[in-house]
Amino acid sequence: MILAGFCIAGFWGAACGGAHTGAGAGDWQTVGGRGFSFEAPAGWKVARAERRVTATHDSELVQVATFPLLKPYDARLFGRVAVELRSRMREIAGQTNGHLSGERTVTADGVRSHAYDVTVGDHIDEYTFLLNGKREYLLLCRRSSEDRAAACSRLVTSFSRA
Repeated sequence: MILAGFCIAGFWGAACGGAHTGAGAGDWQTVGGRGFSFEAPAGWKVARAERRVTATHDSELVQVATFPLLKPYDARLFGRVAVELRSRMREIAGQTNGHLSGERTVTADGVRSHAYDVTVGDHIDEYTFLLNGKREYLLLCRRSSEDRAAACSRLVTSFSRA
């Protein structure tokens, strides 16, 4: 197992929202955590924990959490990690009475990353896994299933490791 850091159980306790599309150009705030930053819609409430930073508005959420990896990750493991992540995301979807509704490759902070959508009721949780060395960055955005979520896209494109 490569991804010992994948810790959704603790993550769900903090996941209390999704993504708001009301942010227009310039309506963003930079949110910093230990070793990373990202942009969230201006005015969203920011909360920090030891390895997690969350910005929320009503039931909407953008969040970054960090976890240590058991073994160093490098890009040659990309395909192998996909199999493990897909399996784990199916488990998470089942535990939340949802289903895995999307899977894609994205680039976050210049790193090819795995992204998954889990649909639960009337919302979608978008998970992006950026793996680097012995560190996992888990980017989460919760949005309405009808919402295209500018905040979700902005989370991934603005994320930066310090």
